[in-house]
Amino acid sequence: MKMAYLKPGSKRLQNACLPPSSLARCGAIIGTMNALFRTSTAIAALSGAILCGASLRSASAATGSAFVSTANPGGGSILTGTLGNATLSAATAALLRQVHTKLGSRPTVVQVAQNARDHSVALLFTATRNGTPYTGVAIVTAAPGAQAGGAVLYDTAARFSATVGPMMRRLQGMTEPASAAAAPIRTAPAEPLITRPFSDGTGSIGIPADWKLGVAGGGSASANGPTGDQVSYNMHFSAFDPSNPRAEMYLRTETPLARQNLKACVLSYISDPAKAWVAMYAEIAKEQHVTIPAMHVTSTSTSGATSTIIGTAGSGSKMLHFLAYVFVLPPNPNGLWSISDSHVFVGDAQFAQQVATATAVLNSVRINFGAVNAQAASIRQMYQKQFESQIANDRAQDAARAEGTDEALANDRAAQEGMHQQAVSMENYSLDRAVVVNTTTGAHSTVGSNFADTLVQGNPNYQKVPAAGLLRGVDY
Repeated sequence: MKMAYLKPGSKRLQNACLPPSSLARCGAIIGTMNALFRTSTAIAALSGAILCGASLRSASAATGSAFVSTANPGGGSILTGTLGNATLSAATAALLRQVHTKLGSRPTVVQVAQNARDHSVALLFTATRNGTPYTGVAIVTAAPGAQAGGAVLYDTAARFSATVGPMMRRLQGMTEPASAAAAPIRTAPAEPLITRPFSDGTGSIGIPADWKLGVAGGGSASANGPTGDQVSYNMHFSAFDPSNPRAEMYLRTETPLARQNLKACVLSYISDPAKAWVAMYAEIAKEQHVTIPAMHVTSTSTSGATSTIIGTAGSGSKMLHFLAYVFVLPPNPNGLWSISDSHVFVGDAQFAQQVATATAVLNSVRINFGAVNAQAASIRQMYQKQFESQIANDRAQDAARAEGTDEALANDRAAQEGMHQQAVSMENYSLDRAVVVNTTTGAHSTVGSNFADTLVQGNPNYQKVPAAGLLRGVDY
């Protein structure tokens, strides 16, 4: 095994940007670089575990790199991931770009060690973040025909000599389960993709000829491969939190059909994205009477509002590897909360054959955000019109009800008045009197019955007033 090491005190190292106080520590650090070579194969195997999401978290489109950053409890950080089907030099450059992104400054390589047999290289570097000097060690492995993998251990220059050992042991712990694989996972290249536009113009997705397109619209997409692989982009799922009073009332009063149209399950709010994602899928499957394999999360990391979830579903010959990107929206005032996710499921038996294709399918999604926004605006306008129409209908119904009430009250008053008139007429009859009206002047008079008969018979200007013609405040 030929290794090209630079020793402490060499001209190249003395001209490097390490501070003098760090030179005395280089012997121990170079020892760590030696140890890194002992885990180079394991790092390559570890990178295979997250390979199914490589292009989604790419730091470089050319290399298709994907990285997970892990904080070391005792100080420092560990960065591991894939670097695509790249040469050793290209993978090393991509890894250094990751370091640049993480630390915010360009790293300076001060020590290089190469293992030609294992196609790997280790680097000692320095960088500065917000005025604080950092030191780190990186290793890249890139066997021909296999996915390249990389790992970085870094901390402040003041602490690095104390934390590099624990970080190395933690990295070994991370890679030991995968180190049983004697060689890096060799993956088949992605199949040719055929671009399939969404029917509503909101985007497109590329899938192989033998894949089936599922959802394709509204800025979301899903596709299924012939061996059970699944790719989904921007899927949304909602749930009612039964502890919310409004949600509880809705669940109690709404019809099953209304709930079905809303497409929301019943699940208490979970803020942790990984737990929420697993629980949401399980609850939806339960309510739809569908059996799904148990999901086991093996790794999670968070960047901004999105969490990356890696794990397996099922076991044995039917085991699937998955990678999902998930964010959770908290409950609204009505107790409705939701998750959005993009994910890849690849069968264990077909992993090496299908993972590159599944990754390429997810990475091929192109969204026309202008069309998505226009569609959302159109949907909002449709609901606004429905809302306004409902309000107008409600107002018309209110007016009709008010009119009906007024009519009923008027009829009631007329009936009451008729009963009063009949009572007065009966009273007049029992008292032998009658009401006459002067048809010329309209004046009413209550007189004895005999006199009323005389007036009516002798003078055409007088008539007897029937019960219905009696006037309130005049005749009674």
